[in-house]
Amino acid sequence: MTVTPTMTSDCGLYTKYLKDLTAGDVSLHHDRMLEFINDLTTQGWLLANFTWDYWYNNSYLVDKPAYIRDASIAQCKLLLTAMTRLEVFSPGVLENMRRQGILLAIVERLQSLNVPKSDTHFEFINR
Repeated sequence: MTVTPTMTSDCGLYTKYLKDLTAGDVSLHHDRMLEFINDLTTQGWLLANFTWDYWYNNSYLVDKPAYIRDASIAQCKLLLTAMTRLEVFSPGVLENMRRQGILLAIVERLQSLNVPKSDTHFEFINR
């Protein structure tokens, strides 16, 4: 019998959005995506000090969900911040990332790091 370790804490997003963020062609309701964005904001998952240079240096992570398996907390925050900002100017970015499995991969990575909600301080990202 194999025993799977259980997480002692939730990143604040995993349990709530696991089913919603599953990759696939069925669109997530717009209100639910707005709720997700609100939770990212209120739980401190979006970077306050964001520059597009950081995004460009880490944008390869969204090419495949598998690339996110080794992402740091700072990189996960960077991806969430960039996608949320892009959503303002190009509606559908977050839905596209959800369909490709990127959003779920980020939330799963945060959960695997056993991060209880985000620290609100800014983390620097090594290039």
